[in-house]
Amino acid sequence: MALLRTDCRGCQLRDQRIKQLLSENHVLRQHLDEAQRQAKRQAHPFRRDDDASAADTQAASDKQAAGDTRQPAPAGNASSRKNKVGRRKGHKADLRPVPTPAEIDRVVDVPLDKCPMCDVDLYEHGQVVQYQTDLPSIKPIITQFNIETGKCPCCRQRWQGRHPDQTSDAVGAAGNTLGPNVLSMAAELKHRLGVSYDKICDYLQTYCHFQVCPAALIRAEQRLADLARPTYDALLDDLRRAKVVHADETGWRIGRTSAWLWVFSCKKATVYTIRNSRGADVPEDILGPDFNGYLIVDGLKTYECLDYAKGSCNAHLMRRCRNMCDTVPAREKAHVNALNTLLKEAIDLSDRRRELTSAGYHRRAQEIENRLDEWLEANNRKHRLSDELRRLDEHVRRHRGEWLVHLHERHVPATNNHAEQMLRPAVITRKVGGCNKTPRGARVHEILASLMATCHRQGKRFLDLARKLWQSPTPQAVAVSTLPRAA
Repeated sequence: MALLRTDCRGCQLRDQRIKQLLSENHVLRQHLDEAQRQAKRQAHPFRRDDDASAADTQAASDKQAAGDTRQPAPAGNASSRKNKVGRRKGHKADLRPVPTPAEIDRVVDVPLDKCPMCDVDLYEHGQVVQYQTDLPSIKPIITQFNIETGKCPCCRQRWQGRHPDQTSDAVGAAGNTLGPNVLSMAAELKHRLGVSYDKICDYLQTYCHFQVCPAALIRAEQRLADLARPTYDALLDDLRRAKVVHADETGWRIGRTSAWLWVFSCKKATVYTIRNSRGADVPEDILGPDFNGYLIVDGLKTYECLDYAKGSCNAHLMRRCRNMCDTVPAREKAHVNALNTLLKEAIDLSDRRRELTSAGYHRRAQEIENRLDEWLEANNRKHRLSDELRRLDEHVRRHRGEWLVHLHERHVPATNNHAEQMLRPAVITRKVGGCNKTPRGARVHEILASLMATCHRQGKRFLDLARKLWQSPTPQAVAVSTLPRAA
């Protein structure tokens, strides 16, 4: 009987491969089971990652077992404090300032003669001081406008006066109107904080003794959006003249129709627009054909056909590399990690631009460019690439000239984090108050949300802008830069 040979090189490689695949399969099954258990927890989207610290401890012990004697990161390191709550230990106290005598509105004496428990007289009497800051009871102010009217002998039309505090020219049965303060506050609660008008009306009734129905606020926001349209168009002009514009998009709904909320933001202006399209026609319409700046985007293919100079978000690519390390074969993990390390070093070099000489900085920047080319060339020399690494290679090649723009252009950032930050208010509005039921409601939201985000970005109050808009009976552009800074 012939014996089965075990010294065959092919059989040994096959057995090693089978053993490796079984080990990877076991790890992936554990990850899948954990993900399925987490998804069934009701608080899963909001819970903290309690396993992060345990994973760090296990990784440190593994390094020590492998003979790595390097010390772990200090407690002050940002990565080690990622999941810690509060400020750093030993931080400077941040207390409410003690009011001056001129700021105190009333003084209340609180006597204490006997012990609350024993009902006997106290001795060693003393006095301590406590300050309390509160809001006064809010009472609505009702104003009667005595408006003079008259007929012009030339044009034969009847005219009536208008006070700067008026928000409408309505008289008669519709002459009981709402003022600019409450209308602007309701609009900001709705379009910047995502509170529904039903809740706003309930809040006004509870804390301000102010009775109003949601329909009145909806009609008022429509009039405010019509008055703000020229100001919105002025923001578009500022956007088209900017050197750097960040763009991003998120899902939206208009009634039962799927739509997209786009954000385009520069240093001075933020513009939202809600469209049914996720194609290149939207950025072309917003930025126009003469845009001469840099457009910072993520990896969406929509932007590839645009003729603008672009910069791709390094944070998206680094996140993709980190996720791939859990799924690619073991032989490719080091190669993927090399790309992630290269991008980190590029961002660090860009941040240290002022600390280096011009020649030293450009030499290091060229070294990083060469390393990225070598990383791509190494993929060409490999006989076999996994599907994920092949797709990553194609993605990096397709945007080769966009990853390291921040190394050569000082005003171009390395990531598109700014656009994602500008999208957060829209996401909160979508979760808390829903999207829009009608196209007109979507148009109102994009105009008012753009003005609010721009005011907040420039350190101005939307209330001041809204009051100027309400004062004009016809739509007029108001420059946000001319508004007083918020106190």
